[in-house]
Amino acid sequence: MHRSRFSNLVIDCLDAHFETSVAFWAEAFGAPKPPKIRAGQRYVTLKTCPGGPEVLLQKVERDPGVHLDFETDSVVKESARLEAAGGHRKYRVKTWQVMEDPSGTPFCVISKQHPKELERMLPWPDSTTQDT
Repeated sequence: MHRSRFSNLVIDCLDAHFETSVAFWAEAFGAPKPPKIRAGQRYVTLKTCPGGPEVLLQKVERDPGVHLDFETDSVVKESARLEAAGGHRKYRVKTWQVMEDPSGTPFCVISKQHPKELERMLPWPDSTTQDT
């Protein structure tokens, strides 16, 4: 059995607009202005309501937009569960799986980020996949 939960709203921002995008989204969400962005920094997490999904800004080279992250204690099992529901695997990156829904909207299945929040979720039943 494994657990999963919606954990992040990810806003993909073009490199050239990353700092201004971070400032904009902090204002839009009423979040405190994050510390100055360091050279090479790809991610900024906005401090929004505790316990809810995090708003994560990600620096990208192309295809700005918004996607969802689902965290899990088994990327393999959760990816298989969502594939059985009609999703499609696009490609794997390091420890996470990029997928898309039936209409082509991308989302990610990521490894455990918030163990206490994840532990509160009801487990999904086992399928025939083996966890690796």
